[in-house]
Amino acid sequence: MDKGRSVMERVAAGMPRWPAYVMLAAAAACAYPAVTTPPVAETYRARGQEPGWVLLIADGKLDYAGDYGAVRITVPRPHPRTTFNGRRYETRRLTVDVTHSRCNDAMSGHGYPDTVTVTADGKTFRGCGGERRPDWDM
Repeated sequence: MDKGRSVMERVAAGMPRWPAYVMLAAAAACAYPAVTTPPVAETYRARGQEPGWVLLIADGKLDYAGDYGAVRITVPRPHPRTTFNGRRYETRRLTVDVTHSRCNDAMSGHGYPDTVTVTADGKTFRGCGGERRPDWDM
């Protein structure tokens, strides 16, 4: 036994010597919360142009009105699947992709926080969604 060494010296001698950057990385990972996508809003609106369409996600439903209201699709809201920088709602007739990236409406120039792609009965349309951001208007 090492009679000339203290208890701390003996414990330290038996521990692995990790590089400082590994220890700092491990400590930093504990200091910040995990990155998550924003929570799903209770009511979410999206819109697009040419032809005009509107999507409302509320009350447990996806309610789509396309081609200036000539096409109507209302389906139960599925649980959204997390995608790269957004979420996806997928049903047999309607698929909605919400991507968290700045969007400006093609006709009005109004700014919104999300780019939205809707595929309704096999036809795809693009537009903007979320709460309007007047500071992003063009």
